[in-house]
Amino acid sequence: MALDANGRRRLVTFGSVRAPIYQVRGHTNGLRTLPHSAAITTVDWHATLPIFLTGSADNSVRITSLS
Repeated sequence: MALDANGRRRLVTFGSVRAPIYQVRGHTNGLRTLPHSAAITTVDWHATLPIFLTGSADNSVRITSLS
């Protein structure tokens, strides 16, 4: 699990090929990360920007911007 810099969004990984993104307060926004071909093993947010990465057991990394 990883929180964004503002503590408003949470990335969660649990052995799926897509990681859900949740709002910490308020409504969930239903966003999910780009898919991998194997389970996601790590997630993290950029320190100041709305950018996150996911890493997978398929040896791929996806970097995504929410803006």
